[in-house]
Amino acid sequence: MKALDVQSRLEFARAGASVLRALALVKTTIRYADFATAIGLKREGERWEVWHRKQVSDILYLIAATEKTTGKKTGSAPLQYDLVVTGTGSPGAGVHSTSKIVTLRQRHKSGEEG
Repeated sequence: MKALDVQSRLEFARAGASVLRALALVKTTIRYADFATAIGLKREGERWEVWHRKQVSDILYLIAATEKTTGKKTGSAPLQYDLVVTGTGSPGAGVHSTSKIVTLRQRHKSGEEG
């Protein structure tokens, strides 16, 4: 699997949030492969590989975790992660419900290694 550095992940996440907002505006869905292309993770015409799917999921988790930490008072509508769909047209796993950002302080309190 191709590894992404922190800056790349954050840039893809920023682009991903914009794509999710645009999808909600035009009331449509997008397949994982097309989402990867839209955010710049995959080049147009590049072959879809397993690692792309993992990276797209990781980026969606990052977006969701970041959205959760902003709270509900931002004035923005919640992002609709179910607009990114599989090849069968169904949404991926519950991104928003399982995403969280854990700080170093929280890890030590919970006994996690970090």
